[in-house]
Amino acid sequence: MGTYINLSILSRSISNLEWEQVYDESLKLVNAFPFADVAERGFFGYKLPVYVKAKEKIAPEQHWSAGGDLNSKRFAETFTLYRDFSHYQTARLECSQNDILFEGDQKKIDIFSSKTQGYEYHLYILAIAMLIESRLPHQALVSGNIDYEQCVKAKKWADQYLSSPIEIPVRADVDKLISRATHLKNEVDRIQFIKEWLIADQEEIFKTIYTRFTKTTYAEWFCNELKAYSAPNQLGALKLLIYYLNVAADLNELLNMVCSSENGPQFPKSEVIRAIARTWVCLPREKFSFLDAFGKISGHPELTERQFGTVMLDMMFAGREMKTYIPLTDVSIILGEYLPIPASEIESMLKQEISKIEEQLLAFHNQIRPVLEITEASTEDNMYLADEDAFLYYDGSKIVLTDEQELTLKAIAYSIKTFLNREGKEALNEFFSVPLEKLKLILAAFVNEKFSMILTEQAWEWIDKTDDTLLVKVLLVKVIIDDANNLQYVKSHSDIRKAMFENKMLTQKIVEYMGDEAVMVQFGNYVSKTD
Repeated sequence: MGTYINLSILSRSISNLEWEQVYDESLKLVNAFPFADVAERGFFGYKLPVYVKAKEKIAPEQHWSAGGDLNSKRFAETFTLYRDFSHYQTARLECSQNDILFEGDQKKIDIFSSKTQGYEYHLYILAIAMLIESRLPHQALVSGNIDYEQCVKAKKWADQYLSSPIEIPVRADVDKLISRATHLKNEVDRIQFIKEWLIADQEEIFKTIYTRFTKTTYAEWFCNELKAYSAPNQLGALKLLIYYLNVAADLNELLNMVCSSENGPQFPKSEVIRAIARTWVCLPREKFSFLDAFGKISGHPELTERQFGTVMLDMMFAGREMKTYIPLTDVSIILGEYLPIPASEIESMLKQEISKIEEQLLAFHNQIRPVLEITEASTEDNMYLADEDAFLYYDGSKIVLTDEQELTLKAIAYSIKTFLNREGKEALNEFFSVPLEKLKLILAAFVNEKFSMILTEQAWEWIDKTDDTLLVKVLLVKVIIDDANNLQYVKSHSDIRKAMFENKMLTQKIVEYMGDEAVMVQFGNYVSKTD
């Protein structure tokens, strides 16, 4: 699982001059956005790896690399592009096709095949990949966790800096994709081509097939897809039913294919009733509209955490994607026309299933209520964010902290103050009484050697410039405590540790709590009660 951007080429079909030209154009986009790369910088007489603005490197090979961006301070895997095309020609194979879509995988070379994890630099790396496909349209191919809306955004940004506009990738543009497959005359083959190559939401692919092919071909394909499942309640089959009802809004025709067609899946009749209930077609929209908070945001790359959440929601609440509503009594009557079961019995079975679904929805709503309340409380002037973002971007004005996040900072403040005041104070005082520059050197060495933590150059610059000894002590004690408790790789702790270095204001907030006697006494009493 992860969020990728991929770019493949047919190196045999590209000249050195063509590649150098597209590389030179890519530099315009690299220079137009604060992409991050890792470089070595000296602080306090110590060499540290830090994130700096990405730029072209000449040695040992002319290239650029980017693994995140300095705006968001989010970093994932590195994307690299070389100017010398021989770098990509180590295993050149003769191409048998003039179109990369129809060439064997063994003849393609991956230029990009890394994870952005959906971080901010995703769209800008996508723009560079799109540039390369646009300039080499049949020799390069963009793919990954992208969609049409993302590509539109990436194009709009990139076109500002290039002499000629770039195009939407063929795999994200259904019209362009279909135009590349004119040699496929059989409609079933063309459907399979779309399924294999079009990058879009599954429902969008379903809609494309429904609207672009004859009813007969579509029905044959749809029934064959359902036959791949042993029961209609399996997730894949259930989604097909949901997509059909969303696109066609025709329960009669759906049941005709599922229950009456000779080519249909021949599912058990009682299972069909349960499956129709679990599509949520007869569940009023207001019963589950709160789940929209977890829906995909158009044009935004999907974070890895959201991908995992989507899988979990699909398992629990596949029906959340339902857009069509048919009253339960009407659904019962329609089902009665296709199943040898009295309508009253069908209605009773539907009500039982819907009742179970409503109970599950209510329990889940109560479970996530605090999250929804925080989301609803956010305004243009005051924004609440998840912990990682809240701590990293806290600014004391627009980005505000929840009570729980404030409590986390108070806990850190209390633990650091307790550490500084604990027994053996003489030895501790001696350790911390060294000159400020020596403390900073100790901090830098500890961070690099114990945590292998790479920070931005800006983070070390504010530490370098500060003359506030307490701020440096707070950072040093935080890493000492985390190291002593083996918290280096615990995400919640690594997130806030990074934020304390990258966001000076957050560390100042912790120092402020340390100096607030009332807060420290209150938290000390809380700790005593929980011990």
